Amino acid sequence: MPGKRAPAGKEFKVLPSGFRNIIGSPKMFRRLLITLQLVAFTLPLAADIAPKLEPIDPNKLSEAQRKRASALFKELQANPDDHVQRTRIIKAIAGIGRASAKKMFDILDRQLKPLWTNYSQSFTAAAKKAAAAKFTSAARQEILKLERQVRSLRDQGDRLSKDKIRQTGDPALERLAQLKFLTQGEIFSAGPGLRKQRTKIVEVGKQRTLCIEQLLLLESEAVPFGISEISTFEEGIARSALGIPGEYLATMRYNTKIGLTIPSAETKAIRDMNRYRMLIGLPPCAIDPRLCKAARDHSKDMVQKDFFAHTSPVPGKKSPWIRAKLQGTTAHAENIYSGNKNGKAANRSWWYSPGHHRNMLNPGSRRVGMGVHGKKWTQMFGN
Repeated sequence: MPGKRAPAGKEFKVLPSGFRNIIGSPKMFRRLLITLQLVAFTLPLAADIAPKLEPIDPNKLSEAQRKRASALFKELQANPDDHVQRTRIIKAIAGIGRASAKKMFDILDRQLKPLWTNYSQSFTAAAKKAAAAKFTSAARQEILKLERQVRSLRDQGDRLSKDKIRQTGDPALERLAQLKFLTQGEIFSAGPGLRKQRTKIVEVGKQRTLCIEQLLLLESEAVPFGISEISTFEEGIARSALGIPGEYLATMRYNTKIGLTIPSAETKAIRDMNRYRMLIGLPPCAIDPRLCKAARDHSKDMVQKDFFAHTSPVPGKKSPWIRAKLQGTTAHAENIYSGNKNGKAANRSWWYSPGHHRNMLNPGSRRVGMGVHGKKWTQMFGN
């Protein structure tokens, strides 16, 4: 009731019942309040005393790192022609930190562009000069004779044998390679100074790659440049210098682009197969990624199901034509090989095998797919 007091000796219930078991008396409650006030007072004080941690900027160097980088840059300038020493120094600079690696990359990237421009122009001019000296009227006549000689082997049909291929095909193929392809040595002989220029570019490319790896740059941020890119350029120039038909060159450029979408071993194997065709005057086959997939799957099935045949025991994949159709394409011939992971070994084996030889050098083939799994290869051709 209003005005009624609590009975004498009883505590006034101002706390929730759950706290009564923790705080036994008003005295204890007062102590708790004092403690909480002290904690509230000291928290901001502690925050002021604690050191403030600054975030580390990976693009900045410490004073010691800057001194180290500066010393290495001076050492680099003192060794303009010693590629071994320069590579060692550049690796050390890139390892100091991201900022020094980025600076070194920018320097090498700027250095590489004029070097490559000069080399590519000089190499092209030397290739044309070497081709003019090599591709004489007599050489052209000999090429035509040898091409007909090798292609006539295929026309023998079932009468063709491995011995005939060895006796007639091998010597003709070797001579055609000498006549139709410019070697690097021949081009370098026609262009004094090219060899030295190439060595310089290769070394700068390697050093640039060291910086790319240290910076973890993507291909979209820094285009790779090294032996592979240089060799691809040189091969293209050497072929075009000898008057290879534009249609063939277009197919080769297409294959270079599409080849990036399939395993590199298969790309190399197709390039090697096309070399046989072009040596004897046949057009190169364009890469069909769908045929590559069909071929790769059949090679995989042969390994996993332990068989070696054109007819597959796998349901729905009985024939090469069905396997091609499953990938949305067509095929008219198939070669299979077992025994080596290297595509060149497979092509060489098919070259000597009459039936496979005829498939590989069919003038009507326009598309090709090669697929490998383990040591088994499948090669498929389409019109």
